[in-house]
Amino acid sequence: MTKGILGAIVCPMLEDELIHSLSTDPEEKSVYVIDTPYNGSLKRKLEYYDVPFTEIDEFDFLNHGADIDRDRFNVVIKSKNLGLHAEPKVLMDDLQNELVMIQGRVDAVAMYYGMCGNYGWDLTKWGKENVSFPIEVFRDCNGRVCDDCVGVSVGGLDGYLRLIKEFTGVLLVTPAVATNWEDFLGASDMAKGMDIFPGDKNEKMKTLLHMCGYENAVQIDNHLEPRDEFDRATKEMCDALELKVLQADPSYIDTGPMERLYSTSKRNLDLVAGKS
Repeated sequence: MTKGILGAIVCPMLEDELIHSLSTDPEEKSVYVIDTPYNGSLKRKLEYYDVPFTEIDEFDFLNHGADIDRDRFNVVIKSKNLGLHAEPKVLMDDLQNELVMIQGRVDAVAMYYGMCGNYGWDLTKWGKENVSFPIEVFRDCNGRVCDDCVGVSVGGLDGYLRLIKEFTGVLLVTPAVATNWEDFLGASDMAKGMDIFPGDKNEKMKTLLHMCGYENAVQIDNHLEPRDEFDRATKEMCDALELKVLQADPSYIDTGPMERLYSTSKRNLDLVAGKS
Protein backbone atom coordinates (compact mmCIF):
# COMPACT_ATOMS: atom_id res chain seq x y z
CA MET A 1 0.00 0.00 0.00
CA THR A 2 1.34 3.42 -0.99
CA LYS A 3 1.92 5.84 1.90
CA GLY A 4 2.97 9.45 2.14
CA ILE A 5 2.32 12.75 0.41
CA LEU A 6 2.87 13.09 -3.32
CA GLY A 7 3.02 16.70 -4.40
CA ALA A 8 1.86 17.39 -7.95
CA ILE A 9 2.84 20.74 -9.43
CA VAL A 10 0.70 21.24 -12.48
CA CYS A 11 0.52 23.41 -15.58
CA PRO A 12 -3.08 23.66 -16.86
CA MET A 13 -1.81 22.34 -20.21
CA LEU A 14 -0.94 19.01 -18.56
CA GLU A 15 -3.62 18.67 -15.90
CA ASP A 16 -5.52 16.13 -18.03
CA GLU A 17 -2.67 13.64 -17.64
CA LEU A 18 -2.81 13.84 -13.85
CA ILE A 19 -6.60 13.64 -13.74
CA HIS A 20 -6.56 10.56 -15.97
CA SER A 21 -4.04 8.81 -13.71
CA LEU A 22 -5.97 9.68 -10.55
CA SER A 23 -9.30 8.57 -11.99
CA THR A 24 -7.98 5.24 -13.30
CA ASP A 25 -5.75 4.32 -10.35
CA PRO A 26 -7.81 1.89 -8.21
CA GLU A 27 -5.71 2.44 -5.08
CA GLU A 28 -7.48 4.35 -2.31
CA LYS A 29 -6.16 7.87 -2.00
CA SER A 30 -6.94 11.31 -0.61
CA VAL A 31 -6.67 14.17 -3.10
CA TYR A 32 -6.10 17.74 -1.96
CA VAL A 33 -6.20 20.83 -4.19
CA ILE A 34 -4.36 23.94 -3.02
CA ASP A 35 -6.52 27.01 -3.43
CA THR A 36 -4.98 29.16 -6.19
CA PRO A 37 -6.46 31.39 -8.93
CA TYR A 38 -5.42 28.81 -11.55
CA ASN A 39 -7.25 25.64 -10.53
CA GLY A 40 -10.75 26.31 -11.88
CA SER A 41 -10.53 23.88 -14.80
CA LEU A 42 -8.71 21.32 -12.63
CA LYS A 43 -11.54 21.22 -10.11
CA ARG A 44 -14.21 21.02 -12.81
CA LYS A 45 -12.45 18.06 -14.42
CA LEU A 46 -11.88 16.26 -11.12
CA GLU A 47 -15.61 16.54 -10.48
CA TYR A 48 -16.45 15.41 -14.03
CA TYR A 49 -14.35 12.26 -13.60
CA ASP A 50 -15.67 11.60 -10.07
CA VAL A 51 -12.36 12.14 -8.29
CA PRO A 52 -13.19 13.35 -4.75
CA PHE A 53 -10.95 16.13 -3.46
CA THR A 54 -10.59 18.57 -0.60
CA GLU A 55 -9.56 22.17 -1.21
CA ILE A 56 -6.93 23.44 1.24
CA ASP A 57 -5.33 26.78 1.99
CA GLU A 58 -1.72 27.10 0.80
CA PHE A 59 -0.53 28.94 3.92
CA ASP A 60 -2.08 26.27 6.14
CA PHE A 61 -0.45 23.49 4.11
CA LEU A 62 3.01 25.07 4.09
CA ASN A 63 2.97 26.00 7.77
CA HIS A 64 0.93 23.28 9.42
CA GLY A 65 0.67 20.42 6.92
CA ALA A 66 -3.14 20.76 6.80
CA ASP A 67 -3.40 17.70 9.10
CA ILE A 68 -2.69 15.24 6.28
CA ASP A 69 -2.13 11.67 7.49
CA ARG A 70 1.17 10.40 6.08
CA ASP A 71 0.15 6.80 6.81
CA ARG A 72 -2.25 7.08 3.86
CA PHE A 73 -1.66 7.72 0.15
CA ASN A 74 -2.20 11.43 -0.44
CA VAL A 75 -1.87 13.64 -3.51
CA VAL A 76 -1.57 17.40 -3.01
CA ILE A 77 -2.03 19.36 -6.25
CA LYS A 78 -0.96 22.91 -6.96
CA SER A 79 -1.92 24.48 -10.30
CA LYS A 80 0.28 27.26 -11.63
CA ASN A 81 -0.25 30.18 -13.98
CA LEU A 82 -0.35 29.04 -17.62
CA GLY A 83 1.42 32.25 -18.61
CA LEU A 84 4.66 31.13 -16.94
CA HIS A 85 5.70 29.35 -20.12
CA ALA A 86 6.12 32.70 -21.88
CA GLU A 87 9.55 33.22 -20.28
CA PRO A 88 11.64 30.04 -19.87
CA LYS A 89 14.00 31.53 -17.27
CA VAL A 90 11.08 32.84 -15.20
CA LEU A 91 9.44 29.40 -15.39
CA MET A 92 12.65 27.68 -14.28
CA ASP A 93 13.18 29.99 -11.31
CA ASP A 94 9.54 29.82 -10.25
CA LEU A 95 9.35 26.02 -10.27
CA GLN A 96 12.65 25.62 -8.46
CA ASN A 97 11.51 28.08 -5.79
CA GLU A 98 8.22 26.20 -5.50
CA LEU A 99 10.08 22.96 -4.85
CA VAL A 100 12.29 24.51 -2.19
CA MET A 101 9.25 25.97 -0.41
CA ILE A 102 7.46 22.61 -0.02
CA GLN A 103 10.34 20.79 1.64
CA GLY A 104 9.10 18.98 4.72
CA ARG A 105 5.51 18.97 3.49
CA VAL A 106 5.79 16.33 0.74
CA ASP A 107 7.62 13.03 0.39
CA ALA A 108 7.96 13.11 -3.40
CA VAL A 109 6.90 15.39 -6.26
CA ALA A 110 5.52 14.74 -9.74
CA MET A 111 6.06 17.66 -12.12
CA TYR A 112 3.19 17.91 -14.59
CA TYR A 113 5.17 20.37 -16.68
CA GLY A 114 6.98 20.54 -19.97
CA MET A 115 10.26 22.40 -19.97
CA CYS A 116 8.90 25.12 -22.30
CA GLY A 117 12.16 26.34 -23.85
CA ASN A 118 14.47 25.11 -21.07
CA TYR A 119 15.74 22.27 -23.25
CA GLY A 120 17.92 19.79 -21.39
CA TRP A 121 16.69 21.00 -18.01
CA ASP A 122 16.12 17.94 -15.80
CA LEU A 123 14.44 18.74 -12.48
CA THR A 124 15.09 15.21 -11.27
CA LYS A 125 18.84 15.85 -11.35
CA TRP A 126 18.42 19.35 -9.93
CA GLY A 127 16.34 17.95 -7.06
CA LYS A 128 19.04 15.51 -5.96
CA GLU A 129 21.32 18.46 -5.23
CA ASN A 130 18.80 20.98 -3.91
CA VAL A 131 15.87 19.38 -2.07
CA SER A 132 15.29 16.49 0.30
CA PHE A 133 12.71 14.55 -1.74
CA PRO A 134 12.69 12.80 -5.14
CA ILE A 135 11.25 14.60 -8.17
CA GLU A 136 10.00 13.02 -11.37
CA VAL A 137 9.18 14.56 -14.75
CA PHE A 138 7.68 13.37 -18.04
CA ARG A 139 10.10 11.10 -19.90
CA ASP A 140 10.11 9.14 -23.15
CA CYS A 141 10.79 5.40 -23.40
CA ASN A 142 14.53 6.09 -23.42
CA GLY A 143 14.45 8.20 -20.27
CA ARG A 144 14.80 11.54 -22.04
CA VAL A 145 12.87 14.51 -20.65
CA CYS A 146 9.76 15.50 -22.64
CA ASP A 147 10.29 19.16 -23.43
CA ASP A 148 6.73 20.36 -24.05
CA CYS A 149 3.08 19.45 -23.67
CA VAL A 150 2.65 18.23 -27.26
CA GLY A 151 5.73 16.04 -26.86
CA VAL A 152 4.12 14.45 -23.79
CA SER A 153 1.11 13.39 -25.90
CA VAL A 154 3.20 11.83 -28.70
CA GLY A 155 5.74 9.99 -26.55
CA GLY A 156 8.57 12.52 -26.48
CA LEU A 157 11.10 13.99 -28.88
CA ASP A 158 11.01 11.28 -31.57
CA GLY A 159 7.23 11.46 -31.91
CA TYR A 160 7.34 15.25 -31.88
CA LEU A 161 9.91 15.35 -34.69
CA ARG A 162 7.79 12.98 -36.80
CA LEU A 163 4.76 15.14 -36.16
CA ILE A 164 6.32 18.45 -37.18
CA LYS A 165 7.88 16.81 -40.24
CA GLU A 166 4.39 15.86 -41.45
CA PHE A 167 2.73 19.09 -40.28
CA THR A 168 5.26 21.85 -40.98
CA GLY A 169 4.13 25.38 -40.10
CA VAL A 170 0.90 24.13 -38.53
CA LEU A 171 -0.57 25.00 -35.12
CA LEU A 172 -0.41 21.84 -32.97
CA VAL A 173 -3.57 21.41 -30.89
CA THR A 174 -4.12 18.93 -28.07
CA PRO A 175 -7.41 19.03 -26.12
CA ALA A 176 -5.76 21.17 -23.42
CA VAL A 177 -4.47 23.63 -26.02
CA ALA A 178 -7.94 23.90 -27.55
CA THR A 179 -9.77 24.51 -24.28
CA ASN A 180 -7.16 27.08 -23.14
CA TRP A 181 -6.27 28.50 -26.54
CA GLU A 182 -6.54 32.22 -25.76
CA ASP A 183 -4.30 32.00 -22.69
CA PHE A 184 -1.96 29.55 -24.41
CA LEU A 185 -1.41 31.64 -27.53
CA GLY A 186 -1.40 34.86 -25.53
CA ALA A 187 1.66 33.63 -23.62
CA SER A 188 3.51 32.36 -26.70
CA ASP A 189 6.65 33.84 -28.20
CA MET A 190 4.63 35.11 -31.16
CA ALA A 191 2.35 37.10 -28.88
CA LYS A 192 5.25 39.30 -27.81
CA GLY A 193 4.97 41.10 -31.16
CA MET A 194 1.20 41.67 -31.12
CA ASP A 195 1.21 45.16 -29.64
CA ILE A 196 2.13 46.69 -32.99
CA PHE A 197 -1.16 45.54 -34.57
CA PRO A 198 -4.56 47.24 -34.21
CA GLY A 199 -7.70 45.50 -32.98
CA ASP A 200 -8.57 43.14 -30.12
CA LYS A 201 -6.20 40.38 -29.04
CA ASN A 202 -7.80 37.67 -31.21
CA GLU A 203 -7.65 39.87 -34.31
CA LYS A 204 -4.01 40.61 -33.54
CA MET A 205 -3.22 36.91 -33.10
CA LYS A 206 -5.01 36.07 -36.36
CA THR A 207 -2.96 38.70 -38.20
CA LEU A 208 0.26 37.48 -36.66
CA LEU A 209 -0.42 33.81 -37.41
CA HIS A 210 -1.23 34.57 -41.04
CA MET A 211 1.89 36.72 -41.40
CA CYS A 212 3.91 33.76 -40.09
CA GLY A 213 2.30 31.43 -42.65
CA TYR A 214 -0.05 29.55 -40.34
CA GLU A 215 -3.14 28.46 -42.24
CA ASN A 216 -3.97 25.16 -40.51
CA ALA A 217 -4.34 23.65 -37.05
CA VAL A 218 -3.93 19.91 -36.47
CA GLN A 219 -5.92 18.14 -33.80
CA ILE A 220 -3.89 15.65 -31.74
CA ASP A 221 -6.48 13.67 -29.81
CA ASN A 222 -4.88 12.10 -26.74
CA HIS A 223 -8.36 10.98 -25.56
CA LEU A 224 -7.96 12.72 -22.20
CA GLU A 225 -10.96 15.01 -22.70
CA PRO A 226 -14.36 14.27 -24.28
CA ARG A 227 -14.08 14.44 -28.07
CA ASP A 228 -17.13 16.69 -28.42
CA GLU A 229 -15.54 19.25 -26.10
CA PHE A 230 -12.26 19.03 -28.03
CA ASP A 231 -14.07 19.59 -31.32
CA ARG A 232 -16.14 22.48 -29.92
CA ALA A 233 -13.09 24.29 -28.53
CA THR A 234 -11.05 23.67 -31.68
CA LYS A 235 -13.83 25.04 -33.89
CA GLU A 236 -14.13 28.14 -31.69
CA MET A 237 -10.39 28.74 -31.96
CA CYS A 238 -10.13 28.07 -35.69
CA ASP A 239 -13.19 30.20 -36.49
CA ALA A 240 -11.67 33.11 -34.56
CA LEU A 241 -8.24 32.71 -36.16
CA GLU A 242 -9.43 31.61 -39.64
CA LEU A 243 -7.55 28.32 -39.60
CA LYS A 244 -8.46 25.06 -41.33
CA VAL A 245 -8.68 21.97 -39.09
CA LEU A 246 -6.53 18.92 -39.90
CA GLN A 247 -6.31 15.59 -38.06
CA ALA A 248 -3.20 13.80 -36.79
CA ASP A 249 -3.24 10.03 -37.21
CA PRO A 250 -4.11 8.25 -33.93
CA SER A 251 -0.84 6.31 -34.18
CA TYR A 252 1.00 9.42 -32.96
CA ILE A 253 -0.52 9.14 -29.48
CA ASP A 254 1.71 7.56 -26.85
CA THR A 255 0.56 7.49 -23.22
CA GLY A 256 3.93 6.22 -22.00
CA PRO A 257 5.21 9.54 -20.55
CA MET A 258 1.99 10.03 -18.60
CA GLU A 259 1.99 6.48 -17.25
CA ARG A 260 5.69 6.55 -16.35
CA LEU A 261 5.43 9.84 -14.46
CA TYR A 262 2.60 8.65 -12.23
CA SER A 263 3.94 5.14 -11.60
CA THR A 264 7.49 6.35 -10.95
CA SER A 265 6.24 9.03 -8.56
CA LYS A 266 4.27 6.44 -6.56
CA ARG A 267 7.34 4.22 -6.52
CA ASN A 268 9.36 7.16 -5.18
CA LEU A 269 6.89 7.39 -2.28
CA ASP A 270 7.42 3.68 -1.55
CA LEU A 271 11.20 4.17 -1.57
CA VAL A 272 10.96 7.11 0.83
CA ALA A 273 8.63 5.14 3.14
CA GLY A 274 11.08 2.22 3.11
CA LYS A 275 13.90 4.45 4.36
CA SER A 276 11.89 5.93 7.22
